[in-house]
Amino acid sequence: MKVIRDEDKKSNKYIMRFEVEKGTIQKNTRKNASAIEITTEDYNNLVVYMADGSKPRYKNVPENKVRLLELRYQQFLNNKTKLNSLKDSKTIFNVVFGGIAGIIVGVTAMATSSITILLHCSVITFALAYTSATIVNKVINSKINDIKKYALFFENEDIFKNVDLDDSNTLERVKSKDKAVIAEIKQEKDKENEKPYLDNNSIDGLSLDALRKIKANIESNIERENYLGLVSTDEETKCNTESKGKPYVKK
Repeated sequence: MKVIRDEDKKSNKYIMRFEVEKGTIQKNTRKNASAIEITTEDYNNLVVYMADGSKPRYKNVPENKVRLLELRYQQFLNNKTKLNSLKDSKTIFNVVFGGIAGIIVGVTAMATSSITILLHCSVITFALAYTSATIVNKVINSKINDIKKYALFFENEDIFKNVDLDDSNTLERVKSKDKAVIAEIKQEKDKENEKPYLDNNSIDGLSLDALRKIKANIESNIERENYLGLVSTDEETKCNTESKGKPYVKK
């Protein structure tokens, strides 16, 4: 979850993301007469990445995960209040940039002396202004899309929580980069024997476009299945067992 508000920058309370950390550490080493005895201890922690760069660790228990997801939801609500101001900032910046670009072009067109020098300076100025505009727009768009992504998730939480990632239709038209992230999510969740796959922490690395396409695919799949009324492959065995020995009767 990106930092949107100025007051959350460098905050030791703002949760960027969290993940499970497991392993074994060496605790003690003791020398005996015939051998060296090494004592180890397994650890299973939740590592929480904060906006200030700190990474506190907590016990990996369900109640801690639930609490972190609740806190991230509150963060989203705070971030959402900045959506309109981000859109306004983008509009104002683009208007200002457009005005500067127009002035540069106009001055260059009307110049009657030292045209080569003036043109050269104008091109450099325009290039710098364009580069700055591109960077600023990219930053603003990134924050806007992040807010929209979490808004889409929370508005359709039931759909995403019940998503079937083993169904290839669910990921139709999803970009390869997002599919790779989804594969990692599934792998990590399966290790923990944990569901749902998609929650407000696991979607952190996914794009807004990916969530939109997954939602559209799920809704399209439901609509298609309701229309076709066909038996799916996972029901085939059951149907074959029930119908075994029963002759087909033409109606």
